Amino acid sequence: MDLSANERLVLDALAGGGVASRAELSARTGLPKTTVGGIVDRLLRRGAVTQRPPAPRAGRGRPAGALALATPSGPVAVLALSHTTIRAAAVGWDGTVLAHRQDALAGDRDEERVIGRGVDLLTDALAEAGLRPDQASRAVVGVPAAYERGVGPTLGRIPETAREAVPGLAEVFGWLRSDPAPAVGARLGVPAVAENYANLAALGEAAFGAGRGVDSFVYVKVVEGVGAGLILGGRLHRGARGMAGELAHVQVLDDGPWCVCGSRGCLATTYGGFVPPFRPAYPTPLTVADIGRLAAAGERGTRRIMADAGRRVGRVLADMCVLLSPDAFIVDGMLGAAAEPFVAGVREMIDRHTPGVLADTVRVLPGELGDRAELLGAVALARTDRP
Repeated sequence: MDLSANERLVLDALAGGGVASRAELSARTGLPKTTVGGIVDRLLRRGAVTQRPPAPRAGRGRPAGALALATPSGPVAVLALSHTTIRAAAVGWDGTVLAHRQDALAGDRDEERVIGRGVDLLTDALAEAGLRPDQASRAVVGVPAAYERGVGPTLGRIPETAREAVPGLAEVFGWLRSDPAPAVGARLGVPAVAENYANLAALGEAAFGAGRGVDSFVYVKVVEGVGAGLILGGRLHRGARGMAGELAHVQVLDDGPWCVCGSRGCLATTYGGFVPPFRPAYPTPLTVADIGRLAAAGERGTRRIMADAGRRVGRVLADMCVLLSPDAFIVDGMLGAAAEPFVAGVREMIDRHTPGVLADTVRVLPGELGDRAELLGAVALARTDRP
């Protein structure tokens, strides 16, 4: 179940455990009382909100019932998988991270083993929060790939016999070959759903971060790989086969290198992610945290590289600006202090390659949630994607 922009406004007004009457929700959201009434009725039918008995009061008139988010008994169990890291967390329905565990993927390319490691981390995180695995209300798995629910990754689907014939293909196409949600749910004993990690980050910023109150925006993920999550009209837009927002596979060079997707000159072949551009420029390998510290210190080379990366990604976003006309682009909050030159590079390309009427209205914002965006996006998804 996806939310409309107005439904999201009402749920956001109740976030954090707050309660409100219909009239109070109208005042908080700026929506007409009749509109709020219809939205509340729909959310009550879906089980997304609950109505508490009105408190007695003196005087005339019927007391107003208090509305609150429907909060299941347990937190959301989040397994966030990237190209390099396995993260597991128990997250409350108000966005509080109750416990968090993390481990390096360390080149592991065996799907069953990676999922097993992730479930073990989740079990440890839930135990830290004082819970058994089956006491989580549900599980959400973030996957680092264009993803089709119930099927698995959209790109890199090749026969298993081909993988056996050429073992190195697992390194090229990645370890994920199927939908991991059933396996995770079965091992935890709770309902589970999987979603592309950029989409989760977009949902997180929409519900808890820089995207609150923004009707349409594009979340740009650049720290690990490059991709985007699209919130259009208040709803997550996945597109056909889950491919919406796959910036990595937009062609930027007609005769560029071949890409694993089967096309030439994709952005993925010219922009290798956040860290690779620094490798030839610095004698010591740099981590994301190192780059953030250098950018914060005003190191000129770091800022130039980040601005150039912003221009490279921004050229693709300029075309997306014309095609979608979003209210904003929200840039990966994991950039930290390195976001400012990157955002400046994106802004330059939008101003240069986008019609003035669009360039003047679209905002380019740094994300507010950092590495919590995906975790909180899992809560936003679980609020509406009820089993």
